Amino acid sequence: MIKEIKDLREKNSWVDLILKAIRTSEGGEIIERLRNGESYETISQSLRTNPFPGFPSLSPNSQLQLTRAIAEYGMDMEGERTAGNLIPGHGWTSVTHNQDLIDHLLALYFTWVHPVHMLFSETHFMASFKNRSDLYCTKALVNTILAMGCHLFQVGDDQSVWQGVDPNVLREKFMEEARSLIPQDERPKMTTIQSFAIMFLVDLATGKGSRASHYLRLAADALNTRLEFHYSTEAMEVTRAWGGLTYQNPNIIPAMMRNAEVFDFVTLNNHDGLWRFYRHAGDYDSISEHPSSAVLVARESAKLMRQVHKSIDLLYDGRDHAISARGLLQRYRAYLDWERDLPDMISLPLGIARADEIEQLVPHVLSLHIQYHIAQIHLFQPFLELPSFTGPTRQHIMSIAVDHARQAYEALQLYQELYSSRYQPSLQTFCLLHTCDTLIRYSPNIPLASEVVRFCLTNLEETSDGRGGFAVCGPLQEMFRRTAVSLGIPIPDDLSDGFGRDNRGRSPEYSSDDFLDACTRLSYRQPIDQIIIRMDPTISEDFAREWKDVVDRSNSSTESSDRSQNMRISDLLNG
Repeated sequence: MIKEIKDLREKNSWVDLILKAIRTSEGGEIIERLRNGESYETISQSLRTNPFPGFPSLSPNSQLQLTRAIAEYGMDMEGERTAGNLIPGHGWTSVTHNQDLIDHLLALYFTWVHPVHMLFSETHFMASFKNRSDLYCTKALVNTILAMGCHLFQVGDDQSVWQGVDPNVLREKFMEEARSLIPQDERPKMTTIQSFAIMFLVDLATGKGSRASHYLRLAADALNTRLEFHYSTEAMEVTRAWGGLTYQNPNIIPAMMRNAEVFDFVTLNNHDGLWRFYRHAGDYDSISEHPSSAVLVARESAKLMRQVHKSIDLLYDGRDHAISARGLLQRYRAYLDWERDLPDMISLPLGIARADEIEQLVPHVLSLHIQYHIAQIHLFQPFLELPSFTGPTRQHIMSIAVDHARQAYEALQLYQELYSSRYQPSLQTFCLLHTCDTLIRYSPNIPLASEVVRFCLTNLEETSDGRGGFAVCGPLQEMFRRTAVSLGIPIPDDLSDGFGRDNRGRSPEYSSDDFLDACTRLSYRQPIDQIIIRMDPTISEDFAREWKDVVDRSNSSTESSDRSQNMRISDLLNG
């Protein structure tokens, strides 16, 4: 991303040179060369022998007219003519004109957020961004991206240019400008949908979950409408695939998004691009590069979230007795098949923490596997609260949930070790809570509950560290602390006080409104009571028989790497 921003600056210098040249007697010739498809670079190189010094600056109106004349014949980075309207001037935001700061925030977003939440096609976005076209890039969209970058901004970066920059204030200004730029009375554009989706992520991380859910709803509703423009099939499919980025009630997810193709039209030839461990301005001069596989991860994430939606449909169907043992185990089988079919380059073999490949792991691959294990936990955990599940059957279900929680815990530890929790996705903080909650409830000795509590609380503290950061982690910390205390797990002395203190040494006090804003409910846990009333009365009696039919029969013809599926029917029948 940094390289592309540098390329953009160079390209802008070409445009500036051409604009100056057009005002001379050579202007007609240059326009003709543009009509013939000659690139900015070639034309500007031929002009550099005569840089036309001393030209007076153009009036804004003349500048806009000439820029439009060039853009009409301009070429995007792939050699195709650029569609859409031209954005006048060079600025995509009026919040700040500090280009180094803008570049830094963009780089943070494309390093840490975009590979996990691929809400738009980076190729199409960058083509419009470079050519100042509003087809795949708008000022509103750029402002939301910059606002999300503020969450990852660290004031302690050793750049004097950041002195006096408050990322929280800056983020709100970007969001305010984005809201002011989104049209209220016209058919939504694809970039409007993308802007709403990023605004959801921004407000979620800020601890404004109630407002964030409205942005999510707006984006989902907009996807159900007929878009105003004809967009690239590839660009549209990338945007539609984002629908699984949260475990929301399925009613908020449009049917067209749940049933859409999974990257059938998306080019995967750039899945072997490079990912750079970017955190601070100047990192691009020294940081190492790793194969990214971001598009491949996005495709598999879309496939996983399709299965998640089906699980949500099962658990929150709304009909009494809708959850059967067969339905449950079919969902489990589908998850196992998803993991088995993962391409080797983004698989996460057992014992990865000791494998040589650890240095090649990129964060979005870890996040993908964490989401998978959380999906399995959410599938089975409600059944542990059902009184009719007893003895070996309950122990078997518990072993599945705990096994996935332990694997998610290992991946979260590895993420923190390799990249620090400061840069983990905001939704991953909720995965952290569900993982640690499962372990301290159902496996308090392996690992030790006190160690899990320490890991969870310090992880959340690191994620919310300093100005910027994820403010939502404060209420989440308090909710998890209360859960640990209610389970009789003492909070370590050095963690029992002091988290989130302000500059006067005061600890924050959180109300029910804070918890509602963080989770849109008073608990981060699943609404298990609502799930239990939908279970088939014979589900516990049918479980062993259905396991043999759905899971064991499939195991006999298909091999999977998941440890849980190797448990046989004898585990259920023999105490």
